[in-house]
Amino acid sequence: MNKVISRIPDVRNELFGFSIISIMIFHFCEDTEKANPSAVLSALVWGYNLLLGSVGVEIFLFLSGMGLFYSLSRDARITRFYRKRLTRILPTYLLFGGAGWLALDILIRNAGWARFGLDFSMLSFWTDGVRLVWYIALILALYLVFPLLYRLINTSDAFALVLIAAVFAGCLTLYFCAPAVYDNIEIALWRVAVFLVGIWYGKRRNQGKSFVKEWLVFAVLGAVFMLLNLLTNHYPSLLGGVFSLRLGLLFYPMIVIFVAAAVLLRLKDGKIRRVLRFFGAMSLELYLSHVMLRAVMNSLGLSTAFLPYYLLCLTASILLSLAVHRLLSMRRSK
Repeated sequence: MNKVISRIPDVRNELFGFSIISIMIFHFCEDTEKANPSAVLSALVWGYNLLLGSVGVEIFLFLSGMGLFYSLSRDARITRFYRKRLTRILPTYLLFGGAGWLALDILIRNAGWARFGLDFSMLSFWTDGVRLVWYIALILALYLVFPLLYRLINTSDAFALVLIAAVFAGCLTLYFCAPAVYDNIEIALWRVAVFLVGIWYGKRRNQGKSFVKEWLVFAVLGAVFMLLNLLTNHYPSLLGGVFSLRLGLLFYPMIVIFVAAAVLLRLKDGKIRRVLRFFGAMSLELYLSHVMLRAVMNSLGLSTAFLPYYLLCLTASILLSLAVHRLLSMRRSK
């Protein structure tokens, strides 16, 4: 087990690829659930959501926390850290986000330029709960505070536990005291805990220390929380219903990461790993092109719950992502 956990950085790119593929499948399942699917398709969707669901997002955040720790450890210059992060994410968002929100807010919905400004700036996620590109809004906020998180967790493991506990406390406080605010941003806030685990893992791995005990604790919590989540679906009043929240699925991704890494490490560096690396290298472009195209197509009545439209969305997303990824890579290399 220690060998697998310690070698997760060796398959980081493959895990990014696995994550973005799983997210795109989850979005198809999400659309299908709303379209009164057949019994067979409904069972397949239920099974996929039970095993993976949106777990790819947590894997993204874990790997991001880990990678950011390594990056700042190698080069402690804060200005360089911010410049590197922003030049990676902003040009891609400006292209896909700009085109997508222009199509949605101006051409399709005729919502006006003020609405476009709120959505394109991602302020609408924090104020109104507009979730289309919530992940970008979250990761930019995490980039902003990362040097502080790095300093705290690098000082002591206890800070990692305190910060994770603070995420739990903050989310539950909002849930009970400010439910409207909670509903807007809960999709992002709970997942900060997994990002913190990624930073903590990066620290221990960078120091050459084992993370097996901590991983086991999070995996056990993930299994227990998920079981409580399933029970809460049948008994809503169980433990105040809090495990019906995203808390119930929070650490399950640690189990998925371990299993996926174990499988990848046993595979030879063949076609499967190369395909996953291919998708992992342009996971940001794929995420943005996919969510934007999906939203535009659904707004035009081309429901991506219909398999041919979903495949069209998928194909167009891959082609656009590949073109933009190569264009921006060439520009950065100059």
